Amino acid sequence: MSSPNDARQRIIDAATRRLADHGYAGTSLKSVAEDAGIRAPSLLYHFPSKPALRDAVLEALLSRWKDLVPAVLLAATTGRDRFEGALGLMIGFFADEPRRARLLVRESLDRPHAVRELIIEHLAPWMPLLTEYIELGRREGRVYPDLDASAYVTEVVLLAVAHFAMGPIALSVGGGTDATWEARRLAELARLCNAALYLPRPQGAQTPTEEP
Repeated sequence: MSSPNDARQRIIDAATRRLADHGYAGTSLKSVAEDAGIRAPSLLYHFPSKPALRDAVLEALLSRWKDLVPAVLLAATTGRDRFEGALGLMIGFFADEPRRARLLVRESLDRPHAVRELIIEHLAPWMPLLTEYIELGRREGRVYPDLDASAYVTEVVLLAVAHFAMGPIALSVGGGTDATWEARRLAELARLCNAALYLPRPQGAQTPTEEP
């Protein structure tokens, strides 16, 4: 027998998929319950209304970053470790379930104010941890001197979200049947983020042991 927490997580996962694929108007509590393998009354025990379920899905999506990113940043030994660790965490989160990115885009368009409040609550606390080390690298001459750290981190987050949210379009544009297409796109995403951040090393210079 599954525990109440297991049932709640199945509901959250099912609702994430439904809301991402069909939007709020196209998602019913009955369909979510069926996808989660429970009866509708059981769903209502955990989430008394459709708006409550929608809010819980977004809360679960964003709270994961709030809980995990600081640990990645604190465990890193250099500023570059912090940036790459946070970027990898974000990419892994959406790679595990790309519908999360599509859901975030849908909700941002449908309810910009509500999503903004959730982002402020869950993501804003760790943004300074990234920008602080980017600023340190800029002062030390490792990062482009005219780089705006806060704006840069914001654009990287949006690029990562768009990467997964627009996956079907990307496949149509350049992927075809190439089984390596997603890995190639991810590699280019990382290269673009790094190229926009770090100054080129002088030709023949050794890789530094610590970078911002």
